[in-house]
Amino acid sequence: MTTIIGVDFSGARADKNTWAARGLLDSDGSLVLESVQSTRREDLYRLLAEIPVPAVAALDFPFGVPAKFAAFLSPRRLPSDMPDLWKVIDSIIADEFIRERNRFVIQHGEPKRAGDQKYHPESYSPLHAVNPNMLPMTYRGIRLLRRWHEEQRYRWRVPPLPLATAADAVVTLLELMPGALLKSLGLPYKGYKRGRDSIQRRTQILDSLSSKSGIQLPNLKAVYKGCIANDDCLDSVVAAVGAAMWAQNPDRFRHPADDELSDAQLEGWIYVPKPA
Repeated sequence: MTTIIGVDFSGARADKNTWAARGLLDSDGSLVLESVQSTRREDLYRLLAEIPVPAVAALDFPFGVPAKFAAFLSPRRLPSDMPDLWKVIDSIIADEFIRERNRFVIQHGEPKRAGDQKYHPESYSPLHAVNPNMLPMTYRGIRLLRRWHEEQRYRWRVPPLPLATAADAVVTLLELMPGALLKSLGLPYKGYKRGRDSIQRRTQILDSLSSKSGIQLPNLKAVYKGCIANDDCLDSVVAAVGAAMWAQNPDRFRHPADDELSDAQLEGWIYVPKPA
């Protein structure tokens, strides 16, 4: 069995609205959800630090920032990859990160990461300010990654970074955007969080998620009403399904091409299935 975690992450200062869905993926392709609940970021940190392996955790926040901003934050030496960038960002406080972002945007605007620009027009730049959660989500998510990496370096696999240890002895940390996953599966990916038809769209997502993804969800009914009532709850379940899909077959997902790899290893990469 593979442990599966799906996370809808919030970087809010009040430390609320992060949700985690946990389950077990059986050899027959069934994802049995054990819990779907709101969690503090520190509890999320401990959860992933302690869960049994093998495991896949799909996390809904940017694992990196655009290369130009990385160079702006570290002008003497451009970070070489995500762990190098995480170290730079972890060394500054949140207010300084926001100040540096504001200085950068005056000169360069809000560029997207290379992979997002090419494949995910529905995504925001990690530097986007209109969505008030984007900047704190990026900053606090990256600081979590830095802690995991520093404290248990050989426990993790973070695609598309090289694998440092045996594949069955790790937790795979996967950057995954629930809306992008829904789009790739042909399900509603806009208007399901709020708006006049949001309940209808959440219902459509839940009723078709298993058939579209190929992941059986035998106890989905236990969290169905919660997902209808709360889009953060729903996003954590969607993320968990994405993690289960990866655990079944990573080749189903779009990976960086050779000429995209260096950017992706620095900036991060949203993993979703390739178009059919």
